[in-house]
Amino acid sequence: MAPRLLSCFGVRGSSTSTTGKGISGHNAAVVAADVPAGDGPVLVQLFSSQGCKTSPEAEMLVSRLGRGDFDGQIRREGGSGSPAMILVFHVDYWDYMGWKDPYGSSQWTVRQKAYIEALNQDTMFTPQFVVQGRVQFLGNEEEILLKSIVEAPRFPSPAFQVTTYITLPC
Repeated sequence: MAPRLLSCFGVRGSSTSTTGKGISGHNAAVVAADVPAGDGPVLVQLFSSQGCKTSPEAEMLVSRLGRGDFDGQIRREGGSGSPAMILVFHVDYWDYMGWKDPYGSSQWTVRQKAYIEALNQDTMFTPQFVVQGRVQFLGNEEEILLKSIVEAPRFPSPAFQVTTYITLPC
């Protein structure tokens, strides 16, 4: 992996963009697409590493989101009551620095690289949020995270039917 693909940003506003100014005037990569309206959850993914000094702040932000600390604020800003599905992936590309992240996996590095390519970015970094697979930004940007959740397209919730059969003993 090329060295330019690896960087850990500790300052705000370091995200890159291929579509200009994104959410709240910050740089953010956004992929536009026609999406059917729905009431489904918002997928929030964090790419993190124990080898990155700014990742703990992003993981604390994810923890607060998971606890529901921002639910009221998200509703006030026009977001629905739909839940956020939160996934955290520890990448392994910081392991070369001498500290092996016990939660890191090359599988998660490949997943992050796929988002970087899909969003036409040229840099992988930690911590990095990807919201609904369409917006990416620096992992300690609380305002951008909340705004991204509010503005995220909602896909229809899956509908399914379950039929159960119970066999009673004779």
